[in-house]
Amino acid sequence: MPFVREEYTIEQPLRAFVFLVRALGFSPKAAQRLIDRGRMTQNGVRVLKAQEVQGRVEIARFVPQDLGLAPLFVHRDFCVYDKPHHLLTHPKGLYAHPSLNDALKSTFGAQANPIHRLDSLTSGLVVCARHSRSEQELKNLFLHQKVQKTYTAIVRGIVKDDEREICAPILTQKGGGDLSIRSVISPMGKSARTRIRVIERDLARDRTLIEARPLTGRTHQIRVHLDSIQHPIVGDCLYGVSDEISRFFLESSAGEREFVRLLGAPHLMLNASRIVFRYDDKEFCIDSVLRAGLLAFFYNTSFDHTSERVCR
Repeated sequence: MPFVREEYTIEQPLRAFVFLVRALGFSPKAAQRLIDRGRMTQNGVRVLKAQEVQGRVEIARFVPQDLGLAPLFVHRDFCVYDKPHHLLTHPKGLYAHPSLNDALKSTFGAQANPIHRLDSLTSGLVVCARHSRSEQELKNLFLHQKVQKTYTAIVRGIVKDDEREICAPILTQKGGGDLSIRSVISPMGKSARTRIRVIERDLARDRTLIEARPLTGRTHQIRVHLDSIQHPIVGDCLYGVSDEISRFFLESSAGEREFVRLLGAPHLMLNASRIVFRYDDKEFCIDSVLRAGLLAFFYNTSFDHTSERVCR
């Protein structure tokens, strides 16, 4: 399981931070992170950094499991994974479910961290730092929009314009019930821009294969923007469907059969297909292997997982 709970007994009063560093060998940064995230408790109550503790305490540690997922590309400072559909990038809370973090840390160690994230429903490329020395530099590339990300999607309906840019502010909802997980188009939201280009139209099945380039990084940006122009992504269980269908998928562990029955596809037809950036005076251009599965669905052909292409 990703998180395991361990119990320790502290004989003499000691500050929580000091106990983690001196007695358990945590680095100061790791000890601070564990306390900040509420993973040290006593009698079910969260322990604070400067708090003196004595007696029995509980600590929840992330213990990665090997998912059998190998990185698509490896550099001495970073790696790139081709994340499958229905896999979280980070663990959510202290639940015992797998995430990309399991594959990453079981292969490269505790210092390795994802630099950005994809929705669990979205497949494709995730850049990860292999150690803390490169982590901030890589994060700065994303922060300052020096990374070009290209997605491939299948949307419902026929997109008329060969190319267009969607400019609509996106608001991340807070509270308001179970469906507040949806982002919405709102003048109170943050500015958001997405460029789309039609790759091919399927008139018989009333769907379009497109390329999308997000120029900003808002929550569910591509999904929200495409829904806002009446072309929601095929297989989307949040956008372009009824509240009842969204609640069904949020409240159950729906599998491929339910996705096909209710949404017409085995999963969300969105793939983070290509990522381009400069690092250490070199340009890296990496393509997703899993994009082939999306194309196979659109063209109704088979998908061979063994093919791959990485350009750099």
